[in-house]
Amino acid sequence: LALVEAKVIPHFDFAHMTRLAVGKYWRQASAEQQSALVNEFRTLLVRTYASSLTLYKNQIVEFEALKMKADDTDVTVSSAIKQSGKQSLAVDYNMDKTPNGWKVYDVIIGGVSLVTTYRGTFATEINRNGVDGLITLLANKNKSNQQKTLSK
Repeated sequence: LALVEAKVIPHFDFAHMTRLAVGKYWRQASAEQQSALVNEFRTLLVRTYASSLTLYKNQIVEFEALKMKADDTDVTVSSAIKQSGKQSLAVDYNMDKTPNGWKVYDVIIGGVSLVTTYRGTFATEINRNGVDGLITLLANKNKSNQQKTLSK
């Protein structure tokens, strides 16, 4: 987890990811709710990403040559995780140019967008229990994941 925090997390724009995942409901949320959503979603993604990385050992990650123009502000960085005896896994990173450098705002694994996947789940929860319900759902999931991590 510390390695992910130090090496990976600085390159992600969690506020942008959360806005996209919450979708049209983002504008309905108060500034306090938006902040809570970003914090809880960030925690969930960091833990998910860290636990996913532990599944990979001795794989090779190959990045494709980036095709972009000097004035581009949105790019996709494509990579493939090469696994011995298995089909490669495509992992694409959608990135925005920000004042703090290039930041990832979506990860597409095997053609499936992380943001889009969460958007459906988030919309369902907001429709059932409002924005506060989504915050509670994420917080509970994070507490459950933390307890699982601590018990290992």
